[in-house]
Amino acid sequence: MKVNGIEVHRWAVGIGVTLALVAIVPLAVVACGGAERPTAEAGEEVRERVQPPDITLPPPPPEAETVLASGDTSYEAEPLGPPEPPLQVTYEMAESAFLEGRYEEAERLFTGYTDRRPENPWGYYMLGLSAWKAGELERAEESFLTALELDPGHVKSRVNLSRVLLDGGQPYDAMFNIEELLAIDPESNDGLRLLGRANHQLGQAEQAIDAYRQAILADETDAWSMNNMGLVLIEQEHFGEALPPLARAVELRDDVAIFQNNLGVALERAGYFRCAEESYKSALAIDSAYENAKLNLARVELLDEPADLQPIDLYELAQIFIDELEGWREAVAYKDGGE
Repeated sequence: MKVNGIEVHRWAVGIGVTLALVAIVPLAVVACGGAERPTAEAGEEVRERVQPPDITLPPPPPEAETVLASGDTSYEAEPLGPPEPPLQVTYEMAESAFLEGRYEEAERLFTGYTDRRPENPWGYYMLGLSAWKAGELERAEESFLTALELDPGHVKSRVNLSRVLLDGGQPYDAMFNIEELLAIDPESNDGLRLLGRANHQLGQAEQAIDAYRQAILADETDAWSMNNMGLVLIEQEHFGEALPPLARAVELRDDVAIFQNNLGVALERAGYFRCAEESYKSALAIDSAYENAKLNLARVELLDEPADLQPIDLYELAQIFIDELEGWREAVAYKDGGE
């Protein structure tokens, strides 16, 4: 079909997982060239809270100073003050540091916790998350692997191990964990999105799009899969096709700078320079240090748009994507009924 002269295709539905195995507040949606539209809400999963017992770490050894006297004799001075009291390390303390964004401190605290409670996979799971957020990918990988050794069915560790491997540019290694995850739950939204990411990194664009489609069928508010699908389509230069999923992603989450930037790229490449300019400005309003959005805005501000160009309605584009989603769902049901 065509929307304002942009060709928007209805995609074929793939229901099987391909053999080559890959974030919320109410949001105001504004249509470019249109009126203010309804709000949309989405939900995020919150990790289950585990409250292990308190533990105590031993105090550090007291500091002492050594003074060398004449005649090459030496003596050890008295300790400098009383020893410090034991540090009471609790799971809650370490978790609070993580939730407050103090990731290096959280990594240190969860290291202390796992030293005392090495049998608890949740301690290693949180250590892995803390290390990952602190930029320590190798430490994160080791921690998630330890959690899985303790509990092979620890799904959250498998999911986040896959993310760490993908962030580290290891899609082949990530595939093993994704396969294991999807073997447990073939309709796992996290697993299917990761499947899309892995296929994307491997250069398998169609398989990536199919995996993102399945992830969205599993969770129709999965804005990240919509963004990722749009990114693949942009890379394939299918700019008209990229607009509906990106418009829907922004409708669901207009507080994510990367969504706004990617929508701007698709709009710009489709010839809608002023709407693209608005999207880049929205990205910078969210993250003023976003260099790609700065460069994109500087470029598009110099481009002249045809005076007779029809305005494009982002709300309408998002609705097209919602309709596509229903079409996918109906096709899946039809195929399942015929088997």
